This record gives sequence, structure tokens and C-alpha cells, in this order.
Amino acid sequence: MKGIVWGLVCAVLLLGGVPQAAARSLADRINSPFGALGIELDVRPSVNNVPHRAHFTSDSLATLGLLVKQLAPSAADFPAISTAPGFTFRYNSQLQVFERSSTSLGPVFVERPQTLGVNKFDIGFSYLYVDFDELDGKDLDGLQFTTLRHNDCCGNPPSPGTPAFENDTATLTFERFALRSHVVSLFATYGVTDRWDVNFLLPVVFTSLHLRAHAHLNNKSVPATHFFDVAAGRVDEERSSSADKTGVGDLQLRTKYHVWEANGFNLAGGLSLRIPTGDEENFQGIGDITLTPFLTMAQEYGPLDIHASGGIELNFDDSDRSRGRYAGGITLRLIEQIAFLADVVGSSNLKTDRINVSVRQFVNQGSSSEATPATIPVFLRKSAKLSTDLVDLNLGFKISPFGTERAVVGFATVFVPLNDDGLRADAIPAVGLEMGF
Repeated sequence: MKGIVWGLVCAVLLLGGVPQAAARSLADRINSPFGALGIELDVRPSVNNVPHRAHFTSDSLATLGLLVKQLAPSAADFPAISTAPGFTFRYNSQLQVFERSSTSLGPVFVERPQTLGVNKFDIGFSYLYVDFDELDGKDLDGLQFTTLRHNDCCGNPPSPGTPAFENDTATLTFERFALRSHVVSLFATYGVTDRWDVNFLLPVVFTSLHLRAHAHLNNKSVPATHFFDVAAGRVDEERSSSADKTGVGDLQLRTKYHVWEANGFNLAGGLSLRIPTGDEENFQGIGDITLTPFLTMAQEYGPLDIHASGGIELNFDDSDRSRGRYAGGITLRLIEQIAFLADVVGSSNLKTDRINVSVRQFVNQGSSSEATPATIPVFLRKSAKLSTDLVDLNLGFKISPFGTERAVVGFATVFVPLNDDGLRADAIPAVGLEMGF
């Protein structure tokens, strides 16, 4: 069985590693709905006797680049299932048998202190579906940018005395912005000792993006200057783009040690290492190495299990993206084989994250014209500050269809956001199955 699992993991890694050099990433499609150089327009040979190549390049690229940088880490931060399965054991050396160390089936997405048991092995999979709907409380459908300025030939912003057309702007609206992920996570836990577990979790992610963007040119000069089609005088343009990507997400390697047990109270500590095997450009990985030391505790009162966990996610590639992660809730055994669970799962920035992007400007040399520009190598740098508190309620059920005869547990839950920060879905359903040996 172990050989089958590792063979499957290797196959998935090879599948995810197939190069797609010729394909545009999903981030590229958001960055450039109207072309690789921003919003480029039809060339008008002469405007008020000034040769002119119309463009809204650097400013639009910077604005969309910041949007992608805001989306990327959130879109790939999928909930991770607990390392502890529904059935946990300890070895009774006197009776020379394994005994259950907890009567609770435990939470699904909150770490709990109990461990699997020496030489015990647990494998499983989970599936969750994420349909991102909002960014900071605003619908992605209808997301609008109204300050895209014409730039480059005369300064940005235009200096006094420049041609009137340099004050023209463009409005960009995403009339449809659908970003969806199907995430299948494969995981396995092995009990090194009665108190020490090791675990790996590898997501396989199918991500789809569907965009329909509309651009409107706000001409302020008389006569009007900027057009998508000069002959027709057209100032509106609509573009659509769709793509699907499949690949592995970020690999997580986790370990946990059960420190204390007394009168139904349990305490454990652990580490979680996240390795950026997922493609950040396709919203399948966060692009950074992180290490999360954590503590988890639980108290059992008959059929009721109360649990909580917390840790600090240290980001080695960008310390501004380090986060505090916390969770807690209850699992209530309704009957021997079915349990109800309710958990609050959250994370918060430890400090404000500054995101920035640099894009090439197309500032003309003084001796060149806009019709045949010779550009000076200048870059426009824009930045924004992000600080997010992501808090979700997770509700669901666990079931052990064979009771204690076989260590098989299934679950079905749903995440519901409790606040509006960051990139969010209205609901994230999740199902899964695990088997112990």
C-alpha cells in the first residue's frame, strides 16, 4: 500500500512538472487583456499637428500588476487538512494491543494534539471547490479601474503646457471575472512513535479563469484624440479570455509531538514546512518557503471535544507576508459513528505587507516623434499596502461507516467567510476520505 501511495505521488509530481513554456499563464491574462503593453490604441498619424502614437501602457500595466500580486498568494492558500486522522491509537505494552487514544473523531481542518500511534499509517484524500467571488468586499464581476492615465511622451503626470490629449484617461471594467479552483489533496501520516507523527500533503489543482473586460476612453481634448478605431471614432473595446491550468500545489511536510495528556486534556507542538512546488503565476502556489511552528490542545468531556491551535507562519522569502494562524471549535459525537463539527479558522498579517510592481515606461527621447518613438529606459514603480484578516466558519460532519472495526472516516464540510478581507468565496465545500492501517 505504501508503494502505491508513493508511486501515485511521483506520478502527480511528474504531471505537474510538464513544462508549458508556450502557454500564457493565468496571471498574464489578467495583466494584459488589451495586449502585452497595456491598452494600446489605433495610431493617429497627426493630432493637432503633433505626431502621436496613442497608448495607455505603463499605468495600466502597473495597476493590473498590483491586482495580480494581491490575488496570487490568497488564491493559492488552500485549507490544509489536519495531520491527525479520525482514529488515533496508543500501544498498550501490557496487553500488547493498540487502544484508541481518543473517543472523538476530531476536527477536519484544525490540528489536534492526538497522534496516530507507533507504526500506524494513514492515507487519504480531500476535495474542495473554490469559486472566488469578492476582493476586499467588492464583487470581482464589475471590478473597475477608472484612473488609467495616458502616459509617456510628456511626463507622468503630464506637466503644464503639454498637449491636452495627455490628460485623457481610460476606464477598465472586468464585466466578468471568474476564478475557480478544484483542489484534490493527497495526504499520508506515519506514527514514528506513540507520540510522534510525520505527515505530507500534496494538492493537485485545476484552476480556470474566464475574463470579459471592457475599456472606455475618456477623451478630454477637442477634437477627441484617442480611439480604438480612428476611422470609426470608436472609444469602447471589449475583450474576452479563458484558460484552464492543471498542476501540483505547494507541498507541505509536517511533524507533531504529543507533549502532555492528563484527565482528557492533551497538548502537542509541531512544525509545518511549505515548499513552493505550485505555480504562483497560475494561482496554484504562494511562491514562498514558509515554516510554521504551532501548538495545539484539546479537552474531551464525554462526547464533546473542545480544541484549539495556533502558530506563526514565518515567510523566508518575504517577511512582510508572515502570518499568524489560529483555529478552534468543537466536535460533538452525535452517535458512535457520526460527529458534528464547528470550527473557526483564521489567519492575520503580522505586519502590513507592501506589494509593488515595476513596469517599463515609453518616455520618448527629445529628438524622436511619437509616430516613430525612440524610448528612454525608464521604469514606473507602483506600490500598495495590504493587511488582511481572513476568518472562516467551518461546519460539517464526520462519519466512520464501519465503526471501530475499520479505521475508515469520511467527512463533508463547508467554509463560510465571517469577514470581507482579501480574496473570498461565498462558500467552500469540501469532502474527503481517509483509511488507517
